[in-house]
Amino acid sequence: MSSWQYGQLTITLDDRVPEEERTALWHGPGQGIGENLSESNPTVPELLNRLGADGWELVALQEHGEGRHASGYWDAAWSQTIYTFKRRV
Repeated sequence: MSSWQYGQLTITLDDRVPEEERTALWHGPGQGIGENLSESNPTVPELLNRLGADGWELVALQEHGEGRHASGYWDAAWSQTIYTFKRRV
């Protein structure tokens, strides 16, 4: 019998903190605090392809944000996107 593992990739954009404008954190099975993937500054497609190559399948996407003018997601001073993945074990 097989089961599923789940993981989440969280990408946060925050122009209120210029020195850490973008962070990418991977929280996979058995990882307490997670893995910071921000250092090499990969693009979102690069991160998604990397996880796909490791057997992870994207199953959900959530977006959150706080805007300067509240006119839309892309005008946000702070935004967070959470990608949820699964893979068969």
